[in-house]
Amino acid sequence: MNLIALIATAVLVVSPSISSAERVGFDSAARSSRADQIFQGKAEYTDRISGELQLPSRGPGPFPAMVIMHSSRGIVATIHDWARMFNEMGVATLMIDSFTPRGLTESTADQLSFPAGVVDSLRALKVLRQDPRIDPGNIGVIGFSRGAVSAMNSSFERYRSGVLGADGGKFALHIVFYGGCAQYAKTTGSPILSFLGTEDDFNNVDLCRKDTEILNQQGSKAELVVYEGALHGFDTDFPRQTMPRIQNFNNCRMLQNLDTFDAVLLDGRSLTAEERARYAKSCTGYGAVRGGDPKYAAAARERVSLFVAEHFKLPR
Repeated sequence: MNLIALIATAVLVVSPSISSAERVGFDSAARSSRADQIFQGKAEYTDRISGELQLPSRGPGPFPAMVIMHSSRGIVATIHDWARMFNEMGVATLMIDSFTPRGLTESTADQLSFPAGVVDSLRALKVLRQDPRIDPGNIGVIGFSRGAVSAMNSSFERYRSGVLGADGGKFALHIVFYGGCAQYAKTTGSPILSFLGTEDDFNNVDLCRKDTEILNQQGSKAELVVYEGALHGFDTDFPRQTMPRIQNFNNCRMLQNLDTFDAVLLDGRSLTAEERARYAKSCTGYGAVRGGDPKYAAAARERVSLFVAEHFKLPR
């Protein structure tokens, strides 16, 4: 199987510290892939997706790199802004497009399973590890909303080993913006930095705090940054938008262990498989608000830049 294929090259010089971009295509999981198929190494790699690889122009490399996983909005201007920030730090970026090659848009995003999105990020890691211009030990991942699930769950060893095998490497760091907090598992040990707003309708802040606590108790290095009053998508420049028909999970307080598939509520009560299914239906609601916040967007970028510089040992 030819994993790496350069299918187009675009000349796009955005600053003196950034080189031209390259379009990179690779095979990933079928859009309907389930977690159990991936854990067992039985995922079918039938979907060909792509990403835009951008190298810094400073120095000969090999460069540290960040895989960028988009939200349900797809590749929007904010994603390019994040890539530009990393490039100017001397970090290569690979912006993954999980939608366009599959013929998906925001309105059809639910046709792509969340586990398939996790595979997208891990297959992108494999691509970068095989590129001699990239430092294979210094590749991180950042994700937003739907992409944040990929950024978080790619830290779980069951996903990593199911896709990459025992010796396939791992992400050096994970950065998670307003992703789900309902699952945890044994991680690879790489540090995890998560961001969430208290007014995020898609997540429950208490659940995210508990999830972070459990990850740390297991020996992971996880940190949750909570911004008071921030909405879902606070790092963007999009105006406030009310979405009355979209599902939200603000009232859900169930945590699932992906290593055992056991589930508990925040009060500690264990749930059977039948109770879990009933609870998942009963706790979901409809209606959500999203929108950017310049103050928290700037604060988050500063925090991320410090985190990446520290772990990649970049000059300051």
